[in-house]
Amino acid sequence: MKKILGITASILLLAAAFACFTATPSEAKTTRLRLATHYNTNHPGYASLQRIVKEIETKTKGDLKIKIYPSSQLGDYTVTYQDLMKGAVDMALIPIPSEYDSKLEMNFIPYLVAGYQDLPKVFGPQSYFSKTYGQVHDKLGVKLMGIYVEGLIGIAYTKLPANYKDAAAKKASKVRAPAIEVYNLVVNDMGFGATTIPYSDLYSSLQTGVCDGAIGLTPQLAYSDFRDVIKHYVCYNIFAENIGYFTSKKTFGKLTPEQQKIVTDAFRKEADNSYKVAKSLDEKAINDLKKYGVKVETLSAKEMKAYVDKVRKVTWPKLKKNIGADTLKKLTESVK
Repeated sequence: MKKILGITASILLLAAAFACFTATPSEAKTTRLRLATHYNTNHPGYASLQRIVKEIETKTKGDLKIKIYPSSQLGDYTVTYQDLMKGAVDMALIPIPSEYDSKLEMNFIPYLVAGYQDLPKVFGPQSYFSKTYGQVHDKLGVKLMGIYVEGLIGIAYTKLPANYKDAAAKKASKVRAPAIEVYNLVVNDMGFGATTIPYSDLYSSLQTGVCDGAIGLTPQLAYSDFRDVIKHYVCYNIFAENIGYFTSKKTFGKLTPEQQKIVTDAFRKEADNSYKVAKSLDEKAINDLKKYGVKVETLSAKEMKAYVDKVRKVTWPKLKKNIGADTLKKLTESVK
């Protein structure tokens, strides 16, 4: 009996060893990664992630396998960012929480871009913004792979103020702003009355007249979520709605140099692509709004310049306390 048991054990050990030696190379060295986003599967941002995953998996010949978790399946963006710092999530496309460093509010500077043509210059990998912003994330254990720009932000209204085109005028209009200081500052400096309302309450607030308008909506978001309740949309183009492509530094550090380059190139390619398509996506949404019956208003070059000049003169100096005087100075000089 002892001999039989010994022979059986030997056979099992040999089988296990044989299985190890006959495993395919790809099975032996495949690294599986998790990529999180708040976008749903119908959003262009999700499609960009699908292209990134395909390129990485193809160029690494399957050595890196990436699963996308859409619609905040792994937690909201604040939780996801924490997990990136810890290495619990490997990659992400998410909004950027500013509670870890006030300099992260750099991406909320109004009229940092004066139009779509400025997006590559301001957000590209060689820009002062990207280099400085990347250093802030790096200290938190997160690697910035690129900035994804969704579109430019205007103001949606249920009631359009008569002097909405006049940068110098005081408007009798209550405009909702998110609970982000710079949004409230710029709304007030543009001549409106700012009121802070959570996004979850915005639709009903517009519907019941708690506010007359709302900042924080690209044409795409205005159409997808608020077309039933708004009557007007003004293309002030105040902010570039942007979020970040990220990897965990812990994850990135475990990749080979070749894999790091493949991952970096794939993310940068899609970041660059977002600057090219933001305008077309906004234009399509504007046409959709018009077809639905929402009146879309644009400003002349002179009227737009008046708003840009006023905000840069009045609002920008107020951002020193969060971003830092030196950083703000160099950033604003880089975009002039």
